[in-house]
Formats: sequence, structure tokens, C-alpha cells
Amino acid sequence: MKAFIACGIFLISLISGCASLYQQATEFRTSNGIAFEFNSGQFDTVDIQPSETQIWRGSELVGSVATMETNAEFSTAVEEVRQGFREAQKSSGDVTELDLGEGVYGFSATVNGYTTAFIATSNHPSSWVTISTDDDVFYEVLSTLTVHERHQ
Repeated sequence: MKAFIACGIFLISLISGCASLYQQATEFRTSNGIAFEFNSGQFDTVDIQPSETQIWRGSELVGSVATMETNAEFSTAVEEVRQGFREAQKSSGDVTELDLGEGVYGFSATVNGYTTAFIATSNHPSSWVTISTDDDVFYEVLSTLTVHERHQ
């Protein structure tokens, strides 16, 4: 009888949705080996545009990812992003240098509740990446960031 009651409680919790507390993370990979995750509960649509990928929750843009070609004035993507950091420090936004490990350089800039990371790797000198999100999820997304030599 006790087993029947326990089984009934378990079935009720499954039906009511109480058992589905875990939300799956979706990994996003860029062409230059940078990968990061967004919790699937934070978005419901991925809109692929010609120059960027937009991440939406309903009618609200919650993030975007873009790969930028290194400007011909710079010999590497890291050099260009470092120069971008120096220029961003002159702005009124909150600018922070990111600790991303050896061979990776990046910084973030926050303006009006939206944070953008500018990231370059020494392995891919011809392009760098921007990852933009709402402030409330930026550091969660940044904590999942990894750099691979190539997609695995």
C-alpha cells in the first residue's frame, strides 16, 4: 500500500511539471573556436541574420553573436581587440578586461543594461567575436565560455 501511494505521488509530480526543474543548456559555437552556452529557459528563438545570430525570448532580444573580420590596419585580431579596449575605456560605459586564459584576449562593455564581450584568440588572427546579452545573464554565459582549436 505504501509503495502504491509513493508511486501515485511520483506520477502526480510528473504530471504537474514539478519533476522538470532542470533546464538544458544550448551550446553556441563560433567559426574561430569560441563556444559558450545559453540556458534553454532564457530563449525560445534563434534568428540567423547575414551578419549576426540573434537570440530571442518572445519579442525581446536577449543576446546576439557576431564574427568580425580583422581590420586590415591590424596584423591580428588580438591586436585589434586590444585597441578596441583602449578606445572603449574613453567611453562612458562600464568597461572591463576579461580574464579568458592564455592565447585569448577580451573585454566587455556595458551600456544601458546590455553587455557586449569582444573576444579574440591568437589561433585565429583574421577574425574576432562579439557576444552580447542582457546584463542579468552575461556572467552566466561568460562562465561557460571555452576556446577550442577547432570544433569537436
